[in-house]
Amino acid sequence: MATVNGIANISLNKSLMDMINKCLLAIGEIPYPDTFDTREFQMGTDAETARRLVEDNMLGIQSQGWFFNTDYNLELVPDAISKEIVIDPNIVRLDFGITENNRYNVVRNKVYDYKNKTTQIEADKIIADAVSIVDYDELPIEAYLYIAFKSARMFQQKVIGSLETDSFTMRDEIQALSDLQRLQLQSQDYILSNQKASTRTHNGYLVSGLYGSKGRRGF
Repeated sequence: MATVNGIANISLNKSLMDMINKCLLAIGEIPYPDTFDTREFQMGTDAETARRLVEDNMLGIQSQGWFFNTDYNLELVPDAISKEIVIDPNIVRLDFGITENNRYNVVRNKVYDYKNKTTQIEADKIIADAVSIVDYDELPIEAYLYIAFKSARMFQQKVIGSLETDSFTMRDEIQALSDLQRLQLQSQDYILSNQKASTRTHNGYLVSGLYGSKGRRGF
């Protein structure tokens, strides 16, 4: 059986329900069917607590900005009539860099021009680096397992509160994070050619500046 970063290349049902079931299995509870509607969980139950924890981790981990959910040099075009730029709700962070674009920021889901104190953008377009939230089935297997194992470990500690019982999930979480970080580095091929809107670090992997990805893959 083929493996990727030590993980068996088998079919995986990547979903919110699957992550919730991993949390429940971590405390010895019977998992729900994959087709169960997660919106039907009763308030205060372990399953509902696990759901909230998984959703928080999905947002928190992805908002750090990884190769699979970061778009560099994204063009934002103002509406022809209102001249406003309304941000897609899946975008959790925009970085306009340190050029003249640094006068822009996001206020109430719209691009705000700090210099002119308005949401009406006069420029034809604005360039920014964007971090978005992708759905469960769109996550790379390494990212999916990291979020799942971290959620299971946190859920186990929250419900049981024992440091001894979470040893397996802790090791799984560390291994999954290591696999994800390795894939992050392999996917970037950083060189000293800055081709991005921002010169800030993304995800803590660079000491100074963002570098272009024109490496061995010829991008």
